[in-house]
Amino acid sequence: MRKAISVLICIISLFCFLGCESGGKQNSGENGGDTVDNFPYWQLESERKTDGQYYKDGAAEFPSSLWETPKAERVPELDKNDVKAYFIDSVQGTKVFCYAGVPKEASAQNKVPAVVLVHGATGTSFYDWVEMWVARGYAAIAPDTEGRMPKSVTSLNNAIYEESSAPHGPLNTAFNDAFKPVNEQWVYHAVGSIIASASFISGFEGVDTARLGITGVSYGGFLTCLAAGYDDRFMFAAPVYGCLANTEGTGEIGKYMERANAQMWDGTGPLEATRAAVLFVNGNTDMHFSLASTMLSASACEKSALCIKNDFAHGHREGADVDEVFAFADEICLKGKPLVRVNEVENAQNGEIGFAVPNGVSVRKAFQYYSVTGDMKHETVWEKVDAEFDAGVAFFSPLNFEYQYVNVEDDRGLIVSSPVIERKYD
Repeated sequence: MRKAISVLICIISLFCFLGCESGGKQNSGENGGDTVDNFPYWQLESERKTDGQYYKDGAAEFPSSLWETPKAERVPELDKNDVKAYFIDSVQGTKVFCYAGVPKEASAQNKVPAVVLVHGATGTSFYDWVEMWVARGYAAIAPDTEGRMPKSVTSLNNAIYEESSAPHGPLNTAFNDAFKPVNEQWVYHAVGSIIASASFISGFEGVDTARLGITGVSYGGFLTCLAAGYDDRFMFAAPVYGCLANTEGTGEIGKYMERANAQMWDGTGPLEATRAAVLFVNGNTDMHFSLASTMLSASACEKSALCIKNDFAHGHREGADVDEVFAFADEICLKGKPLVRVNEVENAQNGEIGFAVPNGVSVRKAFQYYSVTGDMKHETVWEKVDAEFDAGVAFFSPLNFEYQYVNVEDDRGLIVSSPVIERKYD
């Protein structure tokens, strides 16, 4: 564990630069002059593979037909307001229930971005999650990934479900089907349903297929990490709680994977392959997906950022309604004000971490979190002390610690985190 964390610190100190534009942008000043905007915006490739699988080094091979608009049938009895219910075709003759919605103002002349919303265990497709994004100007689709469908009263606050009435894929049994052929396993079918859902929402007339994103909660975050590698169409990904490299951490999901010998789904290859900008959101005491695994996942990406929330409750409602995720999506898809970005950690052992602050945004608070325990577990006690912030640098006391990181909060109340730093020993 110590060696892995030490190695990823060096990697993380570089990924902020590798994933951002090196040059500044010209902005018009208040008095008519030009000022240089040196904020390191994400450098995202405009040319994307849209006709089949992108990540090729894994065990799974998905049919290219998943990247075509799937056949769909309406389920009008489960419609909710302007959110429509569907069964769409997925892999091996199965059908996936999903809710989908598009803003009223979307049209062929006024296209909007789109987002795929992936639920976690004990969940299903949530109409109110779709509504949340539609209200923000996004088309949204929420597929079920576990062979289920919602009831008429299902919501993020009432995550009940029933078995799907259509032919469906396998249930999530904590990887206990890992002994089966790949295309019979839950993860394969779940990722396939996500790809099919992305294709379905992309086929709506008012959707801009060049502005497609994905976010998922818990197991949905784990699936988000995989889908972002297999499907190159995603411009941003925001896994909440969920990550890869679980067997290298201390979370419960990693234990399930080890017990079932399901490590083939846990390698960071899809994250190394993805060209999306990825925001990892997790709590510092999450028992399901460890902070150590989150860090290893972030370090695998070319373009990634972190948001580590103190004592972040684990749930569908909490994971779906994260302001930093909305801001991250807006930054990429709607040219919204960016999140503050980490840009230098080399002096972290001496109490300094550099941050880039976008124009029109200011840092309101900075905090240092540190732990004196030997591993990052959900039982780890994190102490919190104030840090100073000046001229793009957070200054904090290099206390007696095993692990530490810094959170900065901007004037919008949005939190961005530095990587977790492990103490160096001579």
